Amino acid sequence: MNAVIYARYSPGPRQTDQSIEGQVRDCMAYAKENGITILDVYADRHISGSDFENRGEFNRMLRDAERKQFDSIIVWKIDRFGRDREEIALNKIKLKRHGIRLLYAKEIIPDGPEGIILESLMEGLAEYYVADLRQKVKRGHRESALKGYAVSGQAPYGYKIVDKMYQVEEKEAWVVRYVFENYAAGCTAVEILENLEKMGVKNRKGGLITKNGIYTMLRNEKYIGRCFYDGIPIPLPAIISQELWDAVHATFHKRVGQASSYKADEKYLLSLKAYCGECGSLLVGECGYGKKRIRYSYYKCAARKRKHGSDKCTLKTYRKDDLEDFVVYHTINDVLQDDVIEYLADRVMEIQARDTVNLRLEQHISALKDTEKAINNIMKAIEQGIITSTTKQRLIELEAQAEDLKVHIAKEEIQKPALTRDHIVYWLNLFKKGDVSDPDFKQRLMDVFVHSVYVYNKKVVIAYNYADNNHSVDFDPEVFRCSDEHRIVRHGGFEPPTT
Repeated sequence: MNAVIYARYSPGPRQTDQSIEGQVRDCMAYAKENGITILDVYADRHISGSDFENRGEFNRMLRDAERKQFDSIIVWKIDRFGRDREEIALNKIKLKRHGIRLLYAKEIIPDGPEGIILESLMEGLAEYYVADLRQKVKRGHRESALKGYAVSGQAPYGYKIVDKMYQVEEKEAWVVRYVFENYAAGCTAVEILENLEKMGVKNRKGGLITKNGIYTMLRNEKYIGRCFYDGIPIPLPAIISQELWDAVHATFHKRVGQASSYKADEKYLLSLKAYCGECGSLLVGECGYGKKRIRYSYYKCAARKRKHGSDKCTLKTYRKDDLEDFVVYHTINDVLQDDVIEYLADRVMEIQARDTVNLRLEQHISALKDTEKAINNIMKAIEQGIITSTTKQRLIELEAQAEDLKVHIAKEEIQKPALTRDHIVYWLNLFKKGDVSDPDFKQRLMDVFVHSVYVYNKKVVIAYNYADNNHSVDFDPEVFRCSDEHRIVRHGGFEPPTT
């Protein structure tokens, strides 16, 4: 197997390249133990795990994955890959499409269905860490805002931060005024850019100002002295007048209204999970419009959509919301039961006990036991009257060594806390309280518990991500528990003609 390594560390004064070196070393050791050949290393420095858009090396790795230049990606732990559960899921789907596995050097997660539950739990903990950290950072920013200090790390173009306060940077402010005045006079963004280029105006990185940069500038209320953080006003000198702002935005909204409306991509919860029960092809999303121009979205057999085998496959289309709500409803009723949650908790605990061994922690604990034994022996000797300057010195050394070992043990336990059974049961029970009208909740439910969905004309069979030998259906009972054959009532007349 050929693989690449991805490493990352977050912003902060204490974060250095030693973090990258340590991650790469452990990943190299993991690869050697498992007979994996390392082809390349991708590393992002001083960037948050929740910032997927600006991770240059991470996105380069995804582009290389599309070209199938390697078989798997090794990361130190789950939180190195990312700290936003939704983005993690989307990127893992991309890798899965190209047949690329995601491996963890320091968190052993098995390939079986229980591994999916455990991995989802670890992703949730990583996201919780970011949310907790964000809350602490926000508290600090609120205190700064109340004192009138600039909160953002970098001032907008046209401003600078001096003694934590915003001040106008005249070397840039004239560009802001030029953009607003010319746009209000009827110039387009392209014409303004051409003029700025002729004048040799550059952005702060030394490159040309872009069209997006122009529109970002035109939307920024800081230029009229409006700056807030969490509802707290922050003093900031205005660069342009309110009258100029109003004139620009009157023109701005008029031009925007002339453009075609933006269409957001629609998410299909069962993407890469739903299959045609008649021919085995994937179900894909499609949309169409009814007579009253109402947009409908639905799932359709990919073979029929491509017109290949459409004469053999008889599966009809299903409205997207109907099928997704149907699967969500039965997943909640099949899986989120007390006996199933208890079973899953037991399986995750078994995996943790078997696979997640912290060798460094065990070494520290063993060394502490030996040190404490040596201290007890010296104490017995002292009680028997055997005491010298050497004995005293040795006792002091052993006590200091024991204290150091206790600190090391505490650090290891913080870095890799063991999940208790109560943690797992509590996390699984949170799904019971989920809002079935919330798209994010439904997506998490599908990601964690549903392996695949087979749709027939009169029934749906759902395969879940946990083992159970009590269901005899047309799936491997040693790998997945499958639902009973849920009957589906098809409402006639909903399918719109496609346009």
